[in-house]
Amino acid sequence: MNLARLRSQLVLFSLLALVVFSWCFLAGGTLMAEAYQGRSWPPFNKLLARADRPPLDFYIARMQAVLSLCLILWSTFTLTAALALYRLRRPVAAGSDWLDHAMFAVYTAAFGYILLHFGTERSWYVIDQIMAYQGTPPFQHRVMFIFPAQLLQYAMPQLGAIEAYLWSQLLAVVLMLWAVRRFATLFIRSDLAFIGQFLVLCMWAPTLSYYTFYDIGIIFVYAFCLYHLMRRELLPYLAMLVAGTFNHEITLFLIVASAVVFLGSMSLRSLAALLALQLLLYCLARMLMFYLLPAHQAWEGGKLAFNLNLLLHETRGLMYNLGPLLLWYGLAATGWRHAPPFLRRCTLILPCLLAMTALVGQFNEARQFDAFIPVAMALMLCSLSARAGAPAAPLPVAEAGTWSFPRFVKPSP
Repeated sequence: MNLARLRSQLVLFSLLALVVFSWCFLAGGTLMAEAYQGRSWPPFNKLLARADRPPLDFYIARMQAVLSLCLILWSTFTLTAALALYRLRRPVAAGSDWLDHAMFAVYTAAFGYILLHFGTERSWYVIDQIMAYQGTPPFQHRVMFIFPAQLLQYAMPQLGAIEAYLWSQLLAVVLMLWAVRRFATLFIRSDLAFIGQFLVLCMWAPTLSYYTFYDIGIIFVYAFCLYHLMRRELLPYLAMLVAGTFNHEITLFLIVASAVVFLGSMSLRSLAALLALQLLLYCLARMLMFYLLPAHQAWEGGKLAFNLNLLLHETRGLMYNLGPLLLWYGLAATGWRHAPPFLRRCTLILPCLLAMTALVGQFNEARQFDAFIPVAMALMLCSLSARAGAPAAPLPVAEAGTWSFPRFVKPSP
């Protein structure tokens, strides 16, 4: 890899992006007004030529919002790429330094800004009702990050529901970035693991549509559990499997992932016992939620017919919502041949999410696939590490068919 050439390309790309953003912010409103009145480039005119179109101010506001999001992502990309190129020139450093902490702060701020300015509250997910456990199924059982918001309101009664929600999500972001970085170290050099945090930011940002307490938590839970699953560390994996079920019942697919990851490397009896233990813990957590917060149903019905209508009659809108995610999945596919077998097997999570979304979710919400973000990130890091010659440190060797208990039990030789 020619690092000098890449640095030159990064500088050139950054300058070009600066020019484009400057022109869009200065002249974008005028261009939008001309297109709205049919006096611009014909494709732009056709794009806005709708009989029921909103007023011009709506389009200008949307354009400025998209530009702001792109500017945030471009800025974080520039910082990420610059630090990655700097570190590729030196030997692997032991531990983290101040630059890692600085990038952590940058990513946290980017997540927080996007949440604050691009998320909205919707009628079916009213924050103060959710915090009072009055949400409709299945929202009322996704409580993991409701507790920090309630604690904040108890400590500071002057905080409104939205403010308490946003602070609780800042906690979720910090935990998620920490878990993502640890997971990334399994697939790329540890001093380059911050790239995984940037990739997660880019994949998550287009999925944000309305406020929920659990979406960022899903990424945290999956990154944490997959990290310990691949290291065969049973205690933290099972603990988070249970805790994560109080965030979202989608943790069920982690049990599926554990089955395919260890199929062939564990005896069938050991694997069956592990799956039975996980299912027991999952069912107990779900039963506890239904006991404490009774509900007449586990999910909202009628989604299959809704999704069929989307696929048959709303294809354009569907592609608009899922397009960015599909592009990221295309990039992730480039890492397939470089990925270790256990990561390849974890891609089974995606068809599980597709089936779940078809039956009880909505295909027009890209956030339905947040649980696959850590796997897609890992695949992209596998591709990048192969091209950059920056492989991850090998996993600790564990005896086939056994689990390790770090800090609790010393593995037998």
